[in-house]
Amino acid sequence: MNKAIRLIAAGTLLAAGLPLSAMAQTITVNATVNSQCNIGNATVTFGALTLGAQTDNTGSNITLTCNRGATVSVALNDGANANLTQKRMRRGVTTDYINYSITVPTISGVTTTCPALPGTSWNATNTLVATPLFSANGGPRDLALCVSVPSGQFDLGAGAYTDTVTATVTVS
Repeated sequence: MNKAIRLIAAGTLLAAGLPLSAMAQTITVNATVNSQCNIGNATVTFGALTLGAQTDNTGSNITLTCNRGATVSVALNDGANANLTQKRMRRGVTTDYINYSITVPTISGVTTTCPALPGTSWNATNTLVATPLFSANGGPRDLALCVSVPSGQFDLGAGAYTDTVTATVTVS
């Protein structure tokens, strides 16, 4: 019976046009976007090398995707077959190696290009500061892989030579 009286009283107030009390609250919505980047995989293929001649491969890229305003640098290690800081490709499980280098590309606007050789070796010390590529817009950018096999390597056994280089992206 008590409930019925309350419902009748509420109905009477509404019918009389008297407002029920209302409360308003604000809702705050927050988000934080950190600088972030992703880097893709790449393969550089020279094909058949000419004995003793310098061979350059400047047609390969690796894609770096970052958000706008990212402060980013990319370092390369010296590869799985390095001799000190000399990058080398190895033929199978033999002791046959081909020396090669990867140089730091030049940034112009939102693109990178290979500099005149010999260029600066791209390694853990000489990194690519890619921040200018993302100052105006985020998104994918192709980083030129400027790879060169120097001349004068005559004592090479026939076969396929490979190496694996690791790219490390630092975002702050």
